[in-house]
Amino acid sequence: MAPKFTYLGMGAMGRAMSKNLVEKGNLDKPVTFWNRTHKVASEWAAFVGPGANAVEDLLDAVKDADIIWSCLATQDAVFSCFSRMLDTNVRGKFFVESSTVTSEASNRLAERVREAGAEFISMPVFGEPTIAMAGKLVAVPAGPKESVTKILPYLEGVVARGVVNLSEQQVGTASHLKLIGNVMILMMIEAVAETHVLAEKTGLMNEVMHDAINILWPGAAGVYSRQMLSGQYYVDNVSPLVPIDMAVKVSSHVLNLAEAHGAELPAYKAVRRQIEAVKNHCGSQGDLLGVYGAGRLQSGLPYEKEKVLKEDGTRMN
Repeated sequence: MAPKFTYLGMGAMGRAMSKNLVEKGNLDKPVTFWNRTHKVASEWAAFVGPGANAVEDLLDAVKDADIIWSCLATQDAVFSCFSRMLDTNVRGKFFVESSTVTSEASNRLAERVREAGAEFISMPVFGEPTIAMAGKLVAVPAGPKESVTKILPYLEGVVARGVVNLSEQQVGTASHLKLIGNVMILMMIEAVAETHVLAEKTGLMNEVMHDAINILWPGAAGVYSRQMLSGQYYVDNVSPLVPIDMAVKVSSHVLNLAEAHGAELPAYKAVRRQIEAVKNHCGSQGDLLGVYGAGRLQSGLPYEKEKVLKEDGTRMN
């Protein structure tokens, strides 16, 4: 008999992973969705269908669950939710934590959960929301082998295309890897942005540059390029690929980690300055991919790029 799942956090990543869990997880009980804004969870449960239901109270979401899988927006939100949950009887439950937090935070959470008589693994994921919706994330579970083994059937072929298995590693190792991986992610986004700015300034069609990116560096780089050239980084009614406030917080974690260990990250610091430029221009509504807009402004172009691609990546007529 399959376990009863609860999924906490209905941001873009949480919506994608929870949908795939319902549709591909071969479960025999509905997945319970919870979000701080209940309307988001209830609307998403209605969209996903009969394999999902939503509850308003966090403790109602947890009480009947065997596995509580969370992907929350900030580290503060993670600690807030876990504080409430661990004030109740969670003995025998299994917590899978996929939020982007520091390794120290993961280790503290693991200790508190174990003291409450429950299991805990840290399992951040690599990928952005469209990749997550396609079930093509890379999952990084860390913790006791017997605990990691319990979640593996719900990873490859369900929410992920691959797994970096850190069984028997300290749970914070997964969070450590995710933060360092963030260096590559942000620099890739900045590289795509600068490439398109230079292409436009020198008379090369952005559509041609996009085709080259898709062929030479398929995957995430192509997704970032499409998001930039379809204007999704500035459209009001489109959810940000990565909210700019989240990018600020995660990049701060990375820079604090580097400073604590005496590592210089000159290129990453340059991207951080672009993130701050997006925040200054757009406020909290900004999208991380707005670094493209910031680079355009700095090169004498408007922040908003005239759309040359549709949202599906095909060219505008």
